[in-house]
Amino acid sequence: MPNTYDLVNNAWKSTAKILFGSDIGELKEFEGYLKEAIVGHSVSSCFSAKPLFIMSEQYGKNSKFFDYSNELVQFNHIASAPVDINSIKDLDSLVSAIGEKIIYGANKVQGNSKFIEHSDTIIDSTAILNSSMIIRGKYLAYSYLMRDNEHTFGSESSGSSSHIVRCFYNGFLQRCFECTYSTKSSDCYFSYNLSQCTDCMFTFNSRAKRFMVGNVQLEKDSYAKLKSKLLAEITGELEKRKRLDFSIIDLMNKA
Repeated sequence: MPNTYDLVNNAWKSTAKILFGSDIGELKEFEGYLKEAIVGHSVSSCFSAKPLFIMSEQYGKNSKFFDYSNELVQFNHIASAPVDINSIKDLDSLVSAIGEKIIYGANKVQGNSKFIEHSDTIIDSTAILNSSMIIRGKYLAYSYLMRDNEHTFGSESSGSSSHIVRCFYNGFLQRCFECTYSTKSSDCYFSYNLSQCTDCMFTFNSRAKRFMVGNVQLEKDSYAKLKSKLLAEITGELEKRKRLDFSIIDLMNKA
């Protein structure tokens, strides 16, 4: 049986080859770069001390957690057991005794899901790693709030999309890297607020455009030549440093 990491890593490599034209390295080498999109954090099981993942960051600092997928029996035993009558002296002592039974579920996986690891609130999904709030996803890592996505990495709130890396607040994207607030677009890089665009790089606030760089319209051959040059520089940085020092979010904040 394959393990979750191998399945997701193979998807990462095929996605990188589509976006950058080459294998830029193992998924685990990009963890620091991709996990910037994650909402949630790691905790430990109060039963087994195994590492778990929870979607929310709003739990109290003394909260206890259990593995929803594997430790539900232990939790139900504690939750259903009566409190010690000798510990109930007044309202405060009763609240304190009941409070000891409050243990939150982490690593919640539901529906027809398989190959899920270190992820929370996953429904009807396959091969999900280090992610949260994923519905009907396949081959995702370091992502949050996704529905009907495949081959998605380091992304947030970008539904019905595939083969995307570090994309934020989008819908219906195909083969995109560092895009945000865009919809129904494909083969775009470092772009913002696009709709029905294809083959665009560093392009903003555009509709139904193609072969654009920096909002400059180019002929197909000119675009291909410039795209090749820019992608070579981006790919070289990713291969060497396993991250870029700028993102579409940074560019938006500087505008």
